[in-house]
Amino acid sequence: MVASLGLASAGTAQSLREPAKGSSERAAILDALRPAVEAEMRGSVEFVVTTMRAAPNWAFVQVEPQRPGGGSIDLAQTGFRDEADMMDGLTVFALVSFQGGRWNLVDHVVGPTDVAYAGWSERYGVPAKLLGLEE
Repeated sequence: MVASLGLASAGTAQSLREPAKGSSERAAILDALRPAVEAEMRGSVEFVVTTMRAAPNWAFVQVEPQRPGGGSIDLAQTGFRDEADMMDGLTVFALVSFQGGRWNLVDHVVGPTDVAYAGWSERYGVPAKLLGLEE
């Protein structure tokens, strides 16, 4: 699967866009991430989007998960309760790929204290610009 994901075109970096709020594309990108985050947060979540950049077959997002209706998530009640002292909050960074007619989660990280997604460009073949990194 990783080999097929590495086929990003050179033109991808030129065509970055932010899917519109309320659009079906934006919802589909977030829905690709939701099951993994809900499992880690041990309950339903909604996302406050900080960053969303999409290219023809890739999307990169930075989101703040919260409980439906805006409630905060108690770290002690999540799968991260034993890692709280090594985390910088619950910010989620994710890479999503459009394949097979739908958006699919490729990788994500929760609460990193560094730029944990810096290696995704090389690992998955996505443009560094999509990740907000210099090319």
